[in-house]
Amino acid sequence: MREQLRTQMNERTFRLWFDRALPVDLSDGTFVLGVPNDFAKDWIEKRFADRVGDALAQVLGDSVRLDLVVDERAAELGEAAAEPALADTRSASPPPKRPTRRSGSTRATPAVLADLNPRYVFDRFVTGPHNEYATAVARSVAETPAKAYNPVFIYADTGLGKTHLIQAIAHAVVQNHPSLQVKYVTVERFTDDFINAVTDKGRIDGFKQSYRANDVLLVDDVQFLAEKQQTQVEFFHTFNSLYEAGRQIVMTSDRPPRELEELEERLRSRFGQGVVVDISRPDLETRIAILRRQVKWEEYKIAEPEVLEWIAARVTANIRELYGALTRTVSYASIRGSEVTLDVTKEALRDILPKAYAHPVTVEMVQAEVARQFGLHVNDLRGSRRTQDVAYARQLAMFLARDLTEASLPQIGDKFGGRHHTTVLYAVDKIQRQLKDGHDRQLHDLVQLITARVKSGR
Repeated sequence: MREQLRTQMNERTFRLWFDRALPVDLSDGTFVLGVPNDFAKDWIEKRFADRVGDALAQVLGDSVRLDLVVDERAAELGEAAAEPALADTRSASPPPKRPTRRSGSTRATPAVLADLNPRYVFDRFVTGPHNEYATAVARSVAETPAKAYNPVFIYADTGLGKTHLIQAIAHAVVQNHPSLQVKYVTVERFTDDFINAVTDKGRIDGFKQSYRANDVLLVDDVQFLAEKQQTQVEFFHTFNSLYEAGRQIVMTSDRPPRELEELEERLRSRFGQGVVVDISRPDLETRIAILRRQVKWEEYKIAEPEVLEWIAARVTANIRELYGALTRTVSYASIRGSEVTLDVTKEALRDILPKAYAHPVTVEMVQAEVARQFGLHVNDLRGSRRTQDVAYARQLAMFLARDLTEASLPQIGDKFGGRHHTTVLYAVDKIQRQLKDGHDRQLHDLVQLITARVKSGR
């Protein structure tokens, strides 16, 4: 069954959800599959049940009913240990060491909580296509630290939620594993602690103990290790000490490891040896969902639902700015003693929205700028030519039209020569996957350039 499933999805998705799955029973036309936790059970049921059923039918020669159960044996398996359980023919490396549980040691819990934002928990983290894989990895780490994914490296542009996600891991580990020693720090805090310890040489051993004795170490913004040579050396040794002891390490950055050229090669190599995941910009639907969740949590009263859609369509850079626009709107309405309506929202944000948001973006504007960047005519995008350069430019234009305008899929299809909405959806999904993959930096830069030019009306 494993090999059939492997052909139906990419390798990292397969490893994330099925490396720790165990066959439990097969009887009366029902195949029972054990998974490590409720989150994995719900996720597989919603997204992969049909694929598993097809794979079973290929192996057994007949269709069977799939039943998923949480099995503690699956929870005990590390990534490497899980593979032989499903009869994988690949060679398996020894599982990582499990964190040493300190019996009754819960004294560190208040200390780590003091460093965490109480709002940065999984329940308040909105999952969408832009962060789906990163969220799944983070939840898996929080459920079973150091058993499956170690180290974990999360990267994203400013304001897209990487700090929220890494702190959510810390909150969940503290709650689910109170006997584990957890430490969350920013690189700036790590640097300050190291400098203070070096200044007072009697404290260096205490510094090393405070970092290397943890079961879970979470470090935010490792890109700021740049130009701190001695701090890099100390961080390298701290990393090695924890990793070799089988302790969980989670890091965040604004770039993937290979692009942190200011850091030592040995650090970049360590950062990239585990699971590297990214968070991209949320699409319009996800931005609306984020605003709705914030309204619910903050108990804001929004008189007109169009308010959230209007804000989400115009604030696209990052989630932090999205929250800021909503907060300003609600505060502005409160000061005026009025309800939060669309007119009030436009007035509240009139002076703070960049000029890029001063006019609505249209599909025609997107087409014109994409054609200009590719050296094409707009009619090429709307016509029937299917050469590689035209087809790619057309798909990119469809993606940007979906992201930057309020046009529906059928409306966008009409603007591109009457194409079916499924053609538009395919183009949007393709470009989203390429952006999420993170390997094509040129595409990312091109999207940013076209977006900026279209919004500024140039």
